[in-house]
Amino acid sequence: MANDARGDVALGRRSPLAKSRVVVADNTVISRVGIRTILERTAGTAVVAEASTYDATLLAVEEHAPDVLVIDLDLGDDTTKGLQLCETISNKYSDTKILVLVKTVSEFVVVDALRRGALGFFLKEQVSADELQRAVRAVQKGETVLGQGVSKLIAKSLGSSKSDSLSDRELDVIRLLGRGLGNKEIAKELFISESTVKFHVHNICKKFGCTKRTQVVHHATAAGLLAN
Repeated sequence: MANDARGDVALGRRSPLAKSRVVVADNTVISRVGIRTILERTAGTAVVAEASTYDATLLAVEEHAPDVLVIDLDLGDDTTKGLQLCETISNKYSDTKILVLVKTVSEFVVVDALRRGALGFFLKEQVSADELQRAVRAVQKGETVLGQGVSKLIAKSLGSSKSDSLSDRELDVIRLLGRGLGNKEIAKELFISESTVKFHVHNICKKFGCTKRTQVVHHATAAGLLAN
């Protein structure tokens, strides 16, 4: 269990007094130092480890149990491996939230990163110091945050192609999922049976290409379906 592994982490190495413990994974020293400097300007934030390879990143998360992992997916010029690492960490160490910070981006990579558990996604050249600091705090709380350029890209990918195929009732269900309601509560809100809610959730997951309710909320937030 992830919690058992985390209990074995030396407290001194985990910076127990810090409110936000971060691991920074990037294959360039300049980027790592820059990110560390920016993040540690915020009181209560500590970069507990840095990593420059995929294996080192996983080991750092296992050893230091960070609240947030800030990662460039191309640690070894292999975005696919970076995406797989996100999924591994998200599944094995769910308390560690993932914020992706990359040089270039594509619709496929953003969508796949969200599907694999990433909560934040920013382009290095477009994110300001203040935005990065706020993003770390947001993903630590479980919120989905996207950079301006990334949000436009994801809205185009998910908003136009996915939301057009959603029924009005499915959109209602998605908005209630976004409020954290369970199937029984959604059924009461919409005056439908609980089995009907399950049917709608199943169809929504199928359309979004995911298996978890949390992923539905992440996708819907990214597509702007949960605005207001």
